Amino acid sequence: MMFMTAFHHLVVGLVAGSGVIMGVCAVLVWLSSYISNLESSKSTLDRAAYVASIFTLIVIPLAMISGNYSSTNSGSAMFYNKFLFSGIAFGFTSSYLVGRVRFGPELWKYSSLANLQMISALFSLTSIMILGSIGSKITLGESTLDILPFWPDFMNSIVINQWFSLFLVIIGLISVVISLRSSSMRISLND
Repeated sequence: MMFMTAFHHLVVGLVAGSGVIMGVCAVLVWLSSYISNLESSKSTLDRAAYVASIFTLIVIPLAMISGNYSSTNSGSAMFYNKFLFSGIAFGFTSSYLVGRVRFGPELWKYSSLANLQMISALFSLTSIMILGSIGSKITLGESTLDILPFWPDFMNSIVINQWFSLFLVIIGLISVVISLRSSSMRISLND
C-alpha cells in the first residue's frame, strides 16, 4: 500500500506536468495565428503539445490505477468524481491527439480545426486542474481552486440510471465508429 501511495503521487505529478505543457503549448500555438511574436515558435510549441499529449495519455490510466490501489476510502463521492474527471481528461486528451495525428501540424492553418484543437487541450487542462483540486481536498482538506465563488461541491456525486449510462456508452461507441470510418471517407485539408 505504501508503495502505491508514493507511486500515485509520482504519477499524479507527471499527469499534471504533461497536461499543463500540452494545454499551455496548444493554446500558444492557437494564439500564434493572432500574435506575430509567437509565429517563430509555432512548430516547437506544436511538437511539445503533441509529445505531452502522448505522455499524458500514458500516465492518466496509471494515475487512475495507482489511485484506486492507494486509497483507503475508495467508495466515497470524491473518489467517484476523481474517476469521472480522469475519464473526461483522458477523452479530451485523446481528442487532441487524434486530431493532431489525423491532420498533422497543418491543422493549425485552418481556423475551425485549430479552434477544436485548442478547445480539446483547454478542456483537458481544466479537467486535470479539477482532478488536482479534488485530490488535494482528499489529502489536505483544501485546494487552490477553493477561492472560486462558483466551485461545485465534490462531496456529492451525480448518480445516473443504468439505462441512461448504457445509452451514453452506445452513443460513444457510435461516435467512435463514425470517426474511424476514415478509410471510406477521406477528409482532405485542401478542399
